[in-house]
Amino acid sequence: MKLYNFFSMAACAAAMTLTSCRTMNGAYGENAQNDINTLLSSTNEYDLDVSTEPITYTIDISTELGAAKLKNLTVKQAEDLAKREAIMKYKCGTLVNPQYTYLKKGKRILRITVYGFPAMYKNQEK
Repeated sequence: MKLYNFFSMAACAAAMTLTSCRTMNGAYGENAQNDINTLLSSTNEYDLDVSTEPITYTIDISTELGAAKLKNLTVKQAEDLAKREAIMKYKCGTLVNPQYTYLKKGKRILRITVYGFPAMYKNQEK
């Protein structure tokens, strides 16, 4: 009886070892080989009216407000801030081909300037 229990326990352990924690490689199931063709389209189309006159917007630490804005920002964050504020100041929809210049001392950003062409969206079609 003890030998029977030993073999049955060993068989159960072997079965559990072979079936548990098993990873499946490849594709399994009915839908694994189905190809789905997707169509990329936009439901909104805009015309972009780009100005021929470029704009420049600068944030620097010479003013109290500028120092507060640039405090503890990374270069990428300062670029995004300058671009957003330029868009708000010049009342445009976006800034085409923005170019950035910045002045740093250590990790601190002293001045950031964005240069680009303001653009407005027009003729929105749904």
